[in-house]
Amino acid sequence: MSLYYSEPLSIEVKGRSVFVNQEAWEFSVRNISQMNDVLMEKQNPKRDFPAYFMFRDITKNNGIRYDITLIPPKKFGNELAKTYGHYHPYAIDRLAYPEVYQVLDGKALFILQKKRSDETVDVIITYGLKGQVVLIPPNYGHVSINASTTEKLVMANLVADGFESLYDEYKQNRGAAYYVTEDGLEPNMRYIVRGVDKKKPEEISKQYGLHFLDLLKEFSNNPKKFEFLKKPELIVKLR
Repeated sequence: MSLYYSEPLSIEVKGRSVFVNQEAWEFSVRNISQMNDVLMEKQNPKRDFPAYFMFRDITKNNGIRYDITLIPPKKFGNELAKTYGHYHPYAIDRLAYPEVYQVLDGKALFILQKKRSDETVDVIITYGLKGQVVLIPPNYGHVSINASTTEKLVMANLVADGFESLYDEYKQNRGAAYYVTEDGLEPNMRYIVRGVDKKKPEEISKQYGLHFLDLLKEFSNNPKKFEFLKKPELIVKLR
């Protein structure tokens, strides 16, 4: 069992279970059969197994919630284990809700992509190691990948509560602009990529005038810091 926090909440992970204050937390599962629409290679639906686990609403404050996602170290054919991928709806004036992740354990790779008016996309690729915080800026869709084939990936996230994520773009295009294999990135030929930037997580945050240390502790001590998750115009104005 791994103890990630003892305060302000006790958060432990044992196997594929999350315990909050010593109580097993409810979760939802996305199985590999539900991922076939976004995989580089479709998998045999008769060999169904969990692709990843979502533990939502671990704590909430003023319309913002703290979740945990666990991605086991599996491969989907040649592709590394990942989430389905989604965009967020607009919060105001064609600005979509942002999100922020922290890697609690393992190694993550995030593929962020933003649609242009001509249907091409701009892509940002960033890695997150244990403790690092990754901002998903307004209007970027995102996929989270477990970059290890031997260790589980445990991520926390903060996001505005009460909206539904948008999955259609990823379903229609069979995933994100790139697939991730042990050999590297494989382009998804259903996209026209205008540009690709590789950035450190801190560089993305800095662009929006943000700096993070620990999401759970900061959210507990200063929840107003995360108002931008409900009001993205607060950080876009800083640019």
